[in-house]
Amino acid sequence: MQEVVVTTDKTSRIQERTQMSAINLPVAHIKALPALLGEVDVLKVMQLMPGIQSGGEGTSGLYVRGGGPDQNLILLDGVPVYNASHLFGFFSVFNTDAINNVEILKGGFPARYGGRTSSVLDIRMKEGNMQKLHGEGAVGLVSAKLTLEGPIIKDKTSFIVSGRRTYIDALVAPFIAISNIQKENRKIGVGYYFYDLTAKINHRFSEKDHIYLSAYMGDDKFHTNETDKSTNEDEFQKIYTNSGVKWGNITSAFRWNHIFTNQLFGNTMLTYSRFRFNAGNRFENTSEYDDKETNPPVRKKEFTFTDLQYDSGIQDWSGKIAFDYLPSPNHYVRFGANAIYHTFNPGVMAIRDT
Repeated sequence: MQEVVVTTDKTSRIQERTQMSAINLPVAHIKALPALLGEVDVLKVMQLMPGIQSGGEGTSGLYVRGGGPDQNLILLDGVPVYNASHLFGFFSVFNTDAINNVEILKGGFPARYGGRTSSVLDIRMKEGNMQKLHGEGAVGLVSAKLTLEGPIIKDKTSFIVSGRRTYIDALVAPFIAISNIQKENRKIGVGYYFYDLTAKINHRFSEKDHIYLSAYMGDDKFHTNETDKSTNEDEFQKIYTNSGVKWGNITSAFRWNHIFTNQLFGNTMLTYSRFRFNAGNRFENTSEYDDKETNPPVRKKEFTFTDLQYDSGIQDWSGKIAFDYLPSPNHYVRFGANAIYHTFNPGVMAIRDT
């Protein structure tokens, strides 16, 4: 038999750690697991960890030790993400090609996170390759993605840009077109897509000063439309109905890291987060007819519409300063301050008609 060599990294014993109930997963381990529909998903990998369950088959929600998905704090580079799912919960908004590390805390949350009922999921993005340009992409069953990273100024400034979009709407379009061929006076359209775009810039001013600027933007949109026409010798009528649901996130973060001494360094952060949900329905009625009460009859046109829109969401502006102090190898002290300005929009409905 050939020799079998098993290697591992030396880790501290769990009973000696001060942080309890923490699981740290490098993205390389996440990509090694099987993927649903060709999409490696961070949240689905977390569902395989002890103490964490999914709410339903294929969904990306996290139920940590009995808590609900809305009781988790999900951070992307330190910025809260309020809605972390695409495709009605089947995929998460995080593109694994742009992620460097994932840590989940299931209990004993440090004070710097501000407190949560169930868990804290801290996701950190890659900082970009400072040596050479590198890219990777993939085409799955429901979406395609592309990632580029490289130096802007070698050994000083780097970037990473990662984008993903589904093509479900393009796959469904031919079938809808075929179904509409047999319907001369009625046309139906249905579409759905999601996309997300992640970017980060890392700049090194000196050995003691780094700045990081990261951003995320993503949307889901589902829409249907229907057109009905009726025509005769004296009258023409067209009724158009359009309905849709749209939701998405925008996050951005600016971080300045400064090393004061070998024992003390600090991070100053400014962050922005916004989640918006919109549902709408528009009804249009266009008609033409001959007014026979006049002599000769006069052709008249009428147009009426009703537009119903519902909007809700949340917006955050945040500032944070945090210090890490290591007076000796046996002591680690963290301290700082954080302020958040919340703007809640619990729901506004607007109606316009003529």
